[in-house]
Amino acid sequence: MVGGGTPSRSNLSYFGGTIPWVTPTDLERPGIISILSGTAERITKSGLSKSSAKLIPSGSVLFSSRASIGKIAITDMECSTNQGFVNFTPDPHKIDSWFLAYLLRHITPDLKCLAGKTTFLEIPRTKLRSHLVRIPTLSEQHRIIGRIKECMERVEEIEQLRGEAVAEQVALFPSVLNKTFAEIATTAPNLTLEEICVIRGGGSLPKGTGKDCGKDSVLLVKVGDMNLPDNERIVTTAREFLPTSSAGNSVVQAGAVIFPKRGGAIATNKKRVIGRPSLIDPNLMAIEARQELVSPGYLYYWSLTLDLRTISNGGVIPQLNRKDLAPLMIPVPDLATQKELVEKFEMLETLCSQLGVEANFRDFDCSHLRDAILRKAFAGEL
Repeated sequence: MVGGGTPSRSNLSYFGGTIPWVTPTDLERPGIISILSGTAERITKSGLSKSSAKLIPSGSVLFSSRASIGKIAITDMECSTNQGFVNFTPDPHKIDSWFLAYLLRHITPDLKCLAGKTTFLEIPRTKLRSHLVRIPTLSEQHRIIGRIKECMERVEEIEQLRGEAVAEQVALFPSVLNKTFAEIATTAPNLTLEEICVIRGGGSLPKGTGKDCGKDSVLLVKVGDMNLPDNERIVTTAREFLPTSSAGNSVVQAGAVIFPKRGGAIATNKKRVIGRPSLIDPNLMAIEARQELVSPGYLYYWSLTLDLRTISNGGVIPQLNRKDLAPLMIPVPDLATQKELVEKFEMLETLCSQLGVEANFRDFDCSHLRDAILRKAFAGEL
């Protein structure tokens, strides 16, 4: 069992060599054991000799013992590590590398207790050296390793299938919207966005206060306010407010759709519905439905089919302008049909949201399967 070290960063000759130098960020998240596939940095022989880093043989087990305790990898090459590891080189006549790695994974909760209750967690090597473990014969180790790997492969299959299901669930509602609006476009009149909407750019916001006076206040909405906990879909609050009497003529009315106008926020492709009268800042745009032609709900669901990145100017700092939005075509059936479609979309959106909650719950269950497998393996029940 040896530790690691970091050569002096001030000496450039210590880095850029041929010796892989491992830091915890090179490893998978805690709970996933893998073969060391590579490192972000390499050090030179002089960097190794002039630091507390050690040359770790192939077949060793790396165990992160600081901060993110419990990251584990098996080496298939000679390497070195920083001081965030305890590195185990097993006696091949007594213990298999994979058995040791699985054992360390299994007892990680116990090992964390060795770190004490300090702010900066670190497991001392002296305590690790004296920590007692039970190991069977090599032949039994190999049998257990085989069963663990077999079970872990099933877990990986479950995770892969779940990942595919989640991806399909995320894509389901947008797919329905795109298909439906494409079908509507073949039968309903197609009008430009400027024909059926008022397109507004934001402006400099006056100084507001943190006091919300309800109907006597307007929201002062900035891009960051789209991410507030109560604003996931409908913007009902902001960090600043302004008396309605001081708002002027630039107020965006409830029901309008807003989205980012410039910068990296465009790539988030977020759209929100204004839930109460608001003023929006220069980094936002709004589209307000002309309600004799289109309902706000119908306009919102159509807006979800827009990829803001494809209609921005694509410059170093992407930006949307009125001229980018005005000529966009939108199919406009009669208002009664729009109402029916909005009701259908709302129902489907709710169902898709429920599927997402269920998928996340199943992910929680799956995360415990590896623990259960190791618990049974080291209890002799696998």
